[in-house]
Amino acid sequence: MAVTDYYLLWKVTVPSSWIAVVGGFILAWLAVRMKFGKSVADTVADALFTTIIVWKLSVIVTDFETVRRAPLALLYFNGGRFGFLGGILVAALFIRFSRKPKPLSVSRGFLLGIICAQAGYQVVMAILNEGTLMSKGMTIVLFAGVAVLAFLRIEDESVPVMYGAGLFVAFHAFIAALQPVGFTGIPFAATVVASVLVVIISSHFTQDKETDGGIR
Repeated sequence: MAVTDYYLLWKVTVPSSWIAVVGGFILAWLAVRMKFGKSVADTVADALFTTIIVWKLSVIVTDFETVRRAPLALLYFNGGRFGFLGGILVAALFIRFSRKPKPLSVSRGFLLGIICAQAGYQVVMAILNEGTLMSKGMTIVLFAGVAVLAFLRIEDESVPVMYGAGLFVAFHAFIAALQPVGFTGIPFAATVVASVLVVIISSHFTQDKETDGGIR
């Protein structure tokens, strides 16, 4: 969904996409917390927080002159697609190389988090912005449906994380083909990048499990 409306929050006018991002991240944390417990949820929350911080601060790189002239621009602007995808990458690297013990279920927790964050974002965007009834309804029903399905089946070991991530990318590609922004917007790019990185993280944890004899 494209941004068509802006909202006043605490005397600051923000685009609907910001509200949708926060809503999606909250839904992701709640879903992971309910399914995998506090440890995995905290790890996912760290990644989400890192993504937001990098996304906001990356405007220093993407529009340095504006920030230099008006430092408060940090409150109103962000790094756009470059900053958001960069945030996902930094968060993934942080998790990959962190020495903090992580349960083996963390990769499935991340996959559930990605799906729920994207679903929450899409649903909120459909509610807050203008669009045809068919487009808004399709977005809400399909993304809400895939989030519920993922929540119910994420622990199914017969479906590897790699396949789950691939299926979600294919699902989002189908929806993106029917949306105005299509494949050029941040949401689809975020799904692709995050899914690839969660597969890499999953492979890393699987190798560690085999090396350590299943003890981590």
